[in-house]
Amino acid sequence: MDSVAIIVINRDRPDLTDALVEQVRGMRHRLDTQLFVVEAGSRLAGQSRHKTHYFRDRRYRGRYFAFNKGLAFAHKARPAWDYYWFVCNDIIFLEGEDTLRLLWEAMQSDARMAAIGPGEPEADDYQGCHPQPGRSWHKASTIHGLAMLLRGEAYREVGYCSPKFHYSQGAGTEFAYNVYRKGWFLAYSDIATVYHAPGGSTYGKVVPISRHEYQRRARAFASRYLRQKYGENWDEVFTAVLPEDVEINTFPWQKEVWEKALHRNLRDEYPSFFRIGSRVKRALLGRPRQS
Repeated sequence: MDSVAIIVINRDRPDLTDALVEQVRGMRHRLDTQLFVVEAGSRLAGQSRHKTHYFRDRRYRGRYFAFNKGLAFAHKARPAWDYYWFVCNDIIFLEGEDTLRLLWEAMQSDARMAAIGPGEPEADDYQGCHPQPGRSWHKASTIHGLAMLLRGEAYREVGYCSPKFHYSQGAGTEFAYNVYRKGWFLAYSDIATVYHAPGGSTYGKVVPISRHEYQRRARAFASRYLRQKYGENWDEVFTAVLPEDVEINTFPWQKEVWEKALHRNLRDEYPSFFRIGSRVKRALLGRPRQS
């Protein structure tokens, strides 16, 4: 029986995490599983009742930092797992669907499939993840990582997403490049699905910044990191390792998005300042005094 380390992370959103864990526990996956519910510095009141591990993280260094901590906890329990399932807490699985089992079964069809994620039918901000009828899975240049099942053999050769990406964007792209250049591939399921939970779990809740500011920082870091490490034409370097049967190449699209810098929204970053009327503020903003 294959072993699977199921790693779920929480940061002050026990409502989401508890509901997700109940869904995962209800799956009849018939695999040798162990659940790791990792608290990424959550306050006591914000911890899941299913918590298994905790680490201090005052500034919250992002989900990939937390997932890497989860890997360390899993390896203390067992040095080598057959599979690792990384599950974000702000998602919902289809009721009655054994998502883990469907992902695992897909991986049995090709020994070089490094990782697979459930399709996301309602996604409007990610390419290539939409399920299509008449097939069980399809190759993808990158996968979103919301509930990615990773083969242990591939992990030990390729690694996982870098914890340096505190704002998430770009981590999966670099991981995809490492996967493909080592002769593995990534896939999306066309029969296992996932949906985002209403309201999200990050902006203004886990991190005290707006969605706009989070996206601005994420884009800036991803663009700078990939250019510095792989060159100005990093998307071409990454594209060169893709096989011909990858349907959609997301690398050029991602580069285009991340290089469009978003303007800073000072009202979101310094709300207290903008709530205080003063001559100094008006002078800094260049606004005339109201008569």
